[in-house]
Amino acid sequence: MKKLVLAALVGFVLTGCGGGGSDESKPTSPPVVDVKPVAAQGTINKVNYANKTVEVNGHTYQVERVQYGRNALSIDDLKQNMMVEVSTLAKSGAVVSIEPTMVGMISSISRDRKTFVVNGVTLTFDMNAEFDVNDWVMVSSLPQATADGLGYKVLSVVKIEQDDVAGQYEIEGRLSDLDQNTQTFKLGASTTVFFIPQVIEDNATLMNGQWVEVKGQMINEEFHATEIEVETYDNSDNDHEIEGIVTWVNSDKSQFELNARGRFVVNSQTRFEDGSKVNLVAGELVEVTAVNGVAKEIEFERDFGGETGNWREFEREGYASSVGYDHFMIAGETFYVDAYTEFEDNLKLETLNGVYIDVEGVIIDGKKVAREIEREDD
Repeated sequence: MKKLVLAALVGFVLTGCGGGGSDESKPTSPPVVDVKPVAAQGTINKVNYANKTVEVNGHTYQVERVQYGRNALSIDDLKQNMMVEVSTLAKSGAVVSIEPTMVGMISSISRDRKTFVVNGVTLTFDMNAEFDVNDWVMVSSLPQATADGLGYKVLSVVKIEQDDVAGQYEIEGRLSDLDQNTQTFKLGASTTVFFIPQVIEDNATLMNGQWVEVKGQMINEEFHATEIEVETYDNSDNDHEIEGIVTWVNSDKSQFELNARGRFVVNSQTRFEDGSKVNLVAGELVEVTAVNGVAKEIEFERDFGGETGNWREFEREGYASSVGYDHFMIAGETFYVDAYTEFEDNLKLETLNGVYIDVEGVIIDGKKVAREIEREDD
């Protein structure tokens, strides 16, 4: 998807010749200029290795440097459908940071080669003969609604050839089943992560529902964390373009969640491309440019062919009762809160009992998880 700006200097010159008429020149054709954001997150559309350029979110960047964490790589390591972040702050060209969802060793491949396992997660992807068990790979994906909760729609699987990268385990996902007593939590449907507080970056407080990036080691089918980072879009620059899946939209479409890790406001100034506000629904692939948490532009990827699952949302009204540390009930139905639950009208979970409320949310792992709770007149 491209954002193009037409810039033109159109003029005409009248010249006199003796007593004759004037000659009017033709207007110049407006050049097409690709206005690139300062930073972009998305998948690689294509790579031109000879010219050292990469296309991300429809923009073409001259590549100055490629990196994965602290490891310097080359443009030859970039592949189509890899998830990356591109920064244009370098005067000599763009810095491309590879941002995989998982890095690890393939522990098994199904007989039909339609599924494989990395870091304890079973993933669906057509694995060609290039891949074998015990290969180190980078997996790029988008969030996907599954019967087991929030899963992974695999976009690409790339074999790792560099010795300094192979051996570095990494996994991203939605944190659930947090237990501070055993110092464990789950990512996805099946991966158990062990941690100690000292490995959590920026002294962040872990909460169910957060999207986290975890680095460490797989030991006996368990992931032992050496570094945990809570992933959000709160610190994104104003000129930051983000590609992702809409994972929740409130009923009046004034707010939405992207990639299960950040929320944006939609207002009268929000521009829509290749679609309109009515198309803003869970499961859509979009590119979002935001300023201070407000979506300045939302562009729909209309040629996206990936299946992101059946995203199920809900809305309920009633008196809250049986309030617990992470849940409450309405008319015998249980609703859960997590890191992204927003309380309106000065409401708090601990004071919710007996209040008539309106609850909007999304169903994850069979649980109704509240995204927005506000006071209603009964």
